[in-house]
Amino acid sequence: MPYVLHLSVSPSGDNSYSRKLSKAFFESFSAEHPSVEIKTRDLAAEPIPHLDGEAIFAGYTPADQRSPSAAAKHQFRLDLIDEISKAAAIVVDTPMWNWNTPSVLKAYIDQIIIPGLFDTNSKTLAGKPVTLLVACGGAYGEGSWHPEWDHLSPYLTLIFKNLGATDVELIRTEYTLAGVVPGMEGLVGKKEESLVAATAAATQRAKKVYSDNSAGSIVNCFGLCGM
Repeated sequence: MPYVLHLSVSPSGDNSYSRKLSKAFFESFSAEHPSVEIKTRDLAAEPIPHLDGEAIFAGYTPADQRSPSAAAKHQFRLDLIDEISKAAAIVVDTPMWNWNTPSVLKAYIDQIIIPGLFDTNSKTLAGKPVTLLVACGGAYGEGSWHPEWDHLSPYLTLIFKNLGATDVELIRTEYTLAGVVPGMEGLVGKKEESLVAATAAATQRAKKVYSDNSAGSIVNCFGLCGM
């Protein structure tokens, strides 16, 4: 049975703009594909542990020489790889924090990438479209004041392309901190316009990202201490 792997990152609940985008995405997706299961891994509610030395070196240690603890940590990584590899689609919603990736998402990425098993050479995600839904507290698109401050979007794009994905689309909503952070009150209108546009784009992407006869990958993310 095909399933969509939904990786949810923002801890902001109903206040999260990244989750608003993924909600719109999945409403559209499920209307088109009601029989496809959506498997959610909420990284905010149940954080993935960061790599430690034992977990790293377990991958370079023969199975019969691993301690029970090392074996369990390595198997955890293999289970994550199996889950993402078998998904027909992948969705990740995450805030950009301080111009970069929240640590719980970085921990997930570090856990699944194992040299020689799931890396740039394996190309495991080949043929799977990846959709990045990014919400930013400020604005970092073309023509913005400091587009180079956005380290999340190029990083996630690089990760999924290196893992084999060739169809990577980024959809972004901006100014999410307008009306929250003092001094950004005048940008509330831009925030609302950006959210409408991003929601429409996410809805349209959901209608074409998956085919019953092919696998897809969908990722949803969120920007500068956005939500």
